[in-house]
Amino acid sequence: MSVNTTSIKNYGIMDRQLNNKERWICFWALFFFGFMCSFSLFKASSVLPQIAQELSIAPGDIGMVMTCFSIAGLILAYPAAWIMHTIGLKSSVMIAAVISIIGTVMGCFAPTAEIFLVSRAVEGVAYGLFSVQGPNLLPRLFPQKKLGLVMGVWSLWMPVGSVCSFVITPLMYDAFGWRSAWYVCAAAEILATIGLFVFMKLSAVHENEIVDGDVTKKRKPTKNFFFAAIMMQVAFTGWCFVYLSNINGLYPTFLQEVKGLSVFDASMLPTVLALVTIAFGTFAGILSDKLQSRKTFAVITYVVVAIVMFTIAYTDDPSDMVSPWVTMLIIGLCGSVLPMATRSIVPVLCPDPKKTDYALATMAFTTCVAQVFGVVASQSVAALGWHGNSVFVLGPVALIAAAIVFFCVTSDKKAIAELKHAADADDANVQPVEEAK
Repeated sequence: MSVNTTSIKNYGIMDRQLNNKERWICFWALFFFGFMCSFSLFKASSVLPQIAQELSIAPGDIGMVMTCFSIAGLILAYPAAWIMHTIGLKSSVMIAAVISIIGTVMGCFAPTAEIFLVSRAVEGVAYGLFSVQGPNLLPRLFPQKKLGLVMGVWSLWMPVGSVCSFVITPLMYDAFGWRSAWYVCAAAEILATIGLFVFMKLSAVHENEIVDGDVTKKRKPTKNFFFAAIMMQVAFTGWCFVYLSNINGLYPTFLQEVKGLSVFDASMLPTVLALVTIAFGTFAGILSDKLQSRKTFAVITYVVVAIVMFTIAYTDDPSDMVSPWVTMLIIGLCGSVLPMATRSIVPVLCPDPKKTDYALATMAFTTCVAQVFGVVASQSVAALGWHGNSVFVLGPVALIAAAIVFFCVTSDKKAIAELKHAADADDANVQPVEEAK
């Protein structure tokens, strides 16, 4: 099979199919860069009060440090899918990697709040591009029967990055000041970019275009549940608002202000959350492959998130440290389920690769929508208090997400059954490649 590797669009594409080892090496190169994007996002969370003090950012505007990062991703989510199709997969990923380095280096030396926020926006451009590129690469790399496991592991890029940020940033702050975390991030982004250049490769024919790795058999057009896939992503906005904007974004500040913890100690609880997610994320992906119950998992998990927000997440008692620990454990378990279920159900609902691309681009878009509202979260806390924001905003948001999934999303089992029913008995989703051309 011949591939024009001199074309920028085909840069990184081999003239053959990758073997399993090559797929996973490529996966880990992508994962390392993804985790650096996550680290880049969360490295500010632990030291928001200190950044605000040095750069004279008002308490009600402190959420802008996170929002500026995400607003670029909000704008670029759908264009990112178009960019992938236009200039190619590896080329677009390498561009995102270079942009991430530029943004982080700007933050290292930003003298004013305005320049610092611009640097966060530049970092966010890379994050916005890659949050679309990464998950859309996976169905091209791996066969569908492995996507539960693959998406389960991939969904850990966010918690792994947050763990590193919540551990490294306080340590670097105590030793050298908050900007030192930016230096560490820039160095790691350079290493990640080198890894992508060397190890990112793609098969001559994408796995989501063929059947069971057989390049002589191409998938035929079939029914898609595109609306259901989109609504799954819309519901995910609720999780991202609770988890990214409020827990990862503001929980260390809550622990410092209400519970009286130090910068380092306040960062440890979100780290525990992420570690729980990491521990159970792969298991959740394997289980979803076996049970095909991603919709059910998501509905139950959103309800659990709502209950936690209504009750124990943000207690006002300074001496109550049990509730924060229990909150982190439960939300960590929820974090192992929701991102995995939201991503891995899309190729099931949308066998058409282009529809999968744009459904997963919607996931990136809604993720950034929630993060852009980080400034709203900080203003809501200022108006309602920590517990009031949890009870009157976060709990209802999680319940709305549960309702959207329950009423608007086709279950994966039903989608699989209907797709099989609509297919011919012998070669339902298969036609020879020569015929498909």
